Amino acid sequence: MAENVTDTKAYNTGQVSSTTTAKGTKIVKDTNEMDKNAFLRILTAELSNQDPENTKDSTAYVAQMAQFASLEQMANLNSTMSIVSASSLIGRSVKLNAVDDNGKQYVGTVLGAKKDGNSINLNIQVQENGKAVSKEFPYSSVLEIY
Repeated sequence: MAENVTDTKAYNTGQVSSTTTAKGTKIVKDTNEMDKNAFLRILTAELSNQDPENTKDSTAYVAQMAQFASLEQMANLNSTMSIVSASSLIGRSVKLNAVDDNGKQYVGTVLGAKKDGNSINLNIQVQENGKAVSKEFPYSSVLEIY
């Protein structure tokens, strides 16, 4: 049995932090991204609200799980390739989408890369007030590679 979304306008605009079904079940997490836990919660809710006299074919669930496993592996590959790409910048000069206190755009040499949860950060040696300092910037802030 399908449940109705209580706030479809806010859900469609992405402005709601927790969209729920009519019974109060949370549909997506705050970032509006689906992950394996969200999929399992949806599957559990679907199974628990299933009409016992009108059960669904179990092969449909197996197919969904296989598709989800494939999608998860692609996401893992994407994450791995992102950190490899960030690591390839070590020793290279980069221009960043960030400015110092004087309004000057940062340019520096990448010293290292690290993955922190879902984000990738670069340790970059930049010039500040005539001194070389090491600062951490998000990988997404790289504009140019020299």
